[in-house]
Amino acid sequence: MSAQRGRPALDDAHLATLGRLTRGALHELANPLLALLGSTELALAEAGAGTKLHGRLAVIERTALELSEIVCSLQAYIREQDAPVGSVSVADSAEAAVALVRRVSAVPDIELAVRADSTPVVDAAAGTVLRSLVELLLAGLASAERGDRLELVVGERDGEATALLVGTGEIQLGSVTG
Repeated sequence: MSAQRGRPALDDAHLATLGRLTRGALHELANPLLALLGSTELALAEAGAGTKLHGRLAVIERTALELSEIVCSLQAYIREQDAPVGSVSVADSAEAAVALVRRVSAVPDIELAVRADSTPVVDAAAGTVLRSLVELLLAGLASAERGDRLELVVGERDGEATALLVGTGEIQLGSVTG
């Protein structure tokens, strides 16, 4: 049993299955969201501006847009996992990781920031770099409290690209190229 809320920990097989289900679930969510947004846009055009109906439809539209952004962010993350090995900017990946975690994190009132002490580039699969950075951020969020500030610092040391989550941990992301 996990110490967290008395729930059993998920093993690797469960997580792999969840990952495979997620790809299809995101696709299945995207289609109805598109229909919802289109219908809401048409209804907004017909509803009188300033009416209660218009206001309610605007709330539906904002909510659907927010859900759509979450779905699109997760779909982009999944697609990135299939990207081939190539030159990857660790600073750009750090920005993308922070943006994703901000978008989908259920932890309120924790500031996430990125600082690039240098802009290392590594020869790696972009999805692997992104996944490592997301995992580092999620580990930091697990122990963070409301009002905390987590800073992801990108740099290099001894020819290796590094990412340090201040106060949490550091990872090496490969040899710096060029």
